[in-house]
Amino acid sequence: MKMLRRLMLLYGLLVFAWLSPEDNLVWPPVVLGLGLVLLLVIRWVMKTLRGRALAPREILLGAPLFGLLIGLGTSISAAGLMFFKNALHAHIFLDFPPLLMLAILERAPAWGLAGALAGLGLAFGWLVLHNLDHEQTHNSHL
Repeated sequence: MKMLRRLMLLYGLLVFAWLSPEDNLVWPPVVLGLGLVLLLVIRWVMKTLRGRALAPREILLGAPLFGLLIGLGTSISAAGLMFFKNALHAHIFLDFPPLLMLAILERAPAWGLAGALAGLGLAFGWLVLHNLDHEQTHNSHL
């Protein structure tokens, strides 16, 4: 939990550094949005589990669900960060026009699907590695 707090502080510093300069690059708010959602999901999972190990079935069901949430949340948080930077700078010519923010929000279903598939892939990878480790441990006792 201590490491997660440090990561959250580092994330806050990165957002603060990104908010200051004038730029209209799309990738920084998307990456920062992904970071925000990842930190929030990890924090929620750690608080919910409180050190309890998950069964393989829970991982196979939960990883795609969390991937879906992370993908959807990335789109929403990236658009929110863009809006916040626009509001903070308060120019006539916005750093991120409304149509760009809308385009990011339109990607939410695709990013949600990509997150779910990535979560499923990670769950299958974990399951394979977990089974290999279990087999090696089992075979070494024979």
